Amino acid sequence: MTDFERYVAEYSAELTRFCMKLCGNVHDAEDLFQDTWARAVDKFDRYDPALSFKSWLFAICANIFKNSAKRKYNTSRAIFASEEEKERFIRSIPDRQTDIDAYLDLHAAMLSLPKKHRLVLVLYYFREFSQSEIALMLDIPEGTVKSRLNTAKKLLKRRLYDEEDQ
Repeated sequence: MTDFERYVAEYSAELTRFCMKLCGNVHDAEDLFQDTWARAVDKFDRYDPALSFKSWLFAICANIFKNSAKRKYNTSRAIFASEEEKERFIRSIPDRQTDIDAYLDLHAAMLSLPKKHRLVLVLYYFREFSQSEIALMLDIPEGTVKSRLNTAKKLLKRRLYDEEDQ
């Protein structure tokens, strides 16, 4: 097994979840997943094994997501044939740790965030990259990452809690 095959085996499941969290629908997530691996294959000769492959791979994915003008990630919504299909998909996610209703509410609230806020939120809280790693991945200042995280948390809180009180 080559190094690249080992990386595919090791990171495909995690990359799939990351793509789904970013895109919010299966079809765009599959496209992003495939585009990420295709770009990783093309650029693998530039990968420095002294650095984290996971960070490198997720940076590729984040940049494809961020820079893709032809996709409508800003307004994407989960597209399922029915509520049952949506819930069946959510229940199939192996690492969910919260109750399904809370997860569905969080998922919907995150999809309503602007792309730039959703991206840093997913990288920081769901993929556990540091703020400095995210800044390097997205090629933005660390202060911008902090600002976007702060704004994203405020927006999420507003969507999850304030709307319930009305």
